[in-house]
Amino acid sequence: MDMQSAAFQSEALTTPMIKQRVSNFQPQHLAYLSLIFDMGLFVLAGVAAAVWAGPAGGSLYRLSQILTASLLLIAFLACCRIARLHEPLNLVRTGSFRHLLKASLCFGIPPLVALAICLPYLRNTETEVHHFLTWMSWFAVFAVVFAVLSRITFFAALPLISVRIMRPQRIAVVGAGESARRLIGWLEATNPDLFTIVGVFDDRDRERTARSGVAGLIRGNTADLIDLYKSSAFDKIVIALPHSAEERLLHLLRRLRQLPVDIVLGPDLVGFQLPEGGRTDIAGLQVFSLADRPIREPQRILKGTLDQIAAALLLLLLSPLLLTAALAIKLDSPGPILFRQPRQGLGDRLFDVFKFRTMHVALGDPAGENQTRRDDPRITRVGLWLRRTSIDELPQLLNVLIGDMSLVGPRPHTPHMLIGDKRHFEIVDEYSFRHRVKPGITGLAQVNGYRGAVDTPEHLRARIHYDLYYIDHWSLWLDFKILCRTAFICFSGVNAY
Repeated sequence: MDMQSAAFQSEALTTPMIKQRVSNFQPQHLAYLSLIFDMGLFVLAGVAAAVWAGPAGGSLYRLSQILTASLLLIAFLACCRIARLHEPLNLVRTGSFRHLLKASLCFGIPPLVALAICLPYLRNTETEVHHFLTWMSWFAVFAVVFAVLSRITFFAALPLISVRIMRPQRIAVVGAGESARRLIGWLEATNPDLFTIVGVFDDRDRERTARSGVAGLIRGNTADLIDLYKSSAFDKIVIALPHSAEERLLHLLRRLRQLPVDIVLGPDLVGFQLPEGGRTDIAGLQVFSLADRPIREPQRILKGTLDQIAAALLLLLLSPLLLTAALAIKLDSPGPILFRQPRQGLGDRLFDVFKFRTMHVALGDPAGENQTRRDDPRITRVGLWLRRTSIDELPQLLNVLIGDMSLVGPRPHTPHMLIGDKRHFEIVDEYSFRHRVKPGITGLAQVNGYRGAVDTPEHLRARIHYDLYYIDHWSLWLDFKILCRTAFICFSGVNAY
């Protein structure tokens, strides 16, 4: 395979940006949907078996059927997990006999095992016992039939799904040596429809990388990789370096952990000789996870959906208050009602945050270098009241609706904010780690007394401590507790000026 061919370069370097604008549907999303669909099929098999077996027994018998079906569904999910039935690489092999056999076993084993357990009671002459065994037998038959039919249908529709809907997972490779060449060759040979290489990045000088087997795919160094994410997001970083390069690996990890993507260590040269098996991550290759996304895909979707629903409801419920605040701003001083300012968001990408204007236009600070201080002469009369009650933050509900922010998360800062004579990232090395999740209207630091301006390095370190704790221990329950505490303290005026 010619790694420097023009066709391969065009596919690897330009396709990701185009497909990103068309669809965000990835192979992993297809895995989640297929799991939900199979769960529905399994339940449908139980219902179809009950209808086929005919009516029998009273309400207590029906309850026992429902409880049994629930236990079987749990057993079915366990079988799918063991067989890795819904991993993207296995899904694209739907048409293979091996996958059909796996699916049939996952669907059929739970009811067959339950039937085997119940067989000793076959001598019982009670009608309900015989009916239960009949139902279990038909359950196994319908489950296997549905499994095979669904796989055949899915295999027939897979080309349409791949071309029209599904976006390949975008992968950035760090390292331009032999490991990178073998990795890209493996991905291309295994299933190119599932993965797209956005480029190869290496910090070594050009003379050394120009002689590598992937020279035509090199797009710069790790600084260029970080900048690329701001304009064209990708899904995973694979560090393709010898595992013995300990210092170099740790240095790369410290730099790249600021990005909200999965970072994995690719196999060493011997890893390409290992057979498929065990836990795999990319096209059957075993990789070692170095840093996972703090909020996984299903959790991220759930959190984002709840955020946007809550933001829409709050905007509707608070509309009288918002209109009153807007009218007061307009009557108090000349200038726009809303204030927009660039802030650092997910993956260190900039977005415009919305707030009610609380300063005189001529005295404002669009770049955000100078933080607000107590008795700040730039603040208007209405602005002082809005800040004390945190009402000036409410327009950020629009940012939540747009998708730039969450209700709960680390507060977004301006990229030019100064603390003394230094910027935030110059004071705390781990500062950029807080950008691995979306920023929030409120956060754990704010409900623990760190609200308002960040005026000392100690204050900044304390905030980062709470932000990183939130990221590492995120849960919907933690979000709920922070929102409840925010509702109690937002009108206190503490540290708000």
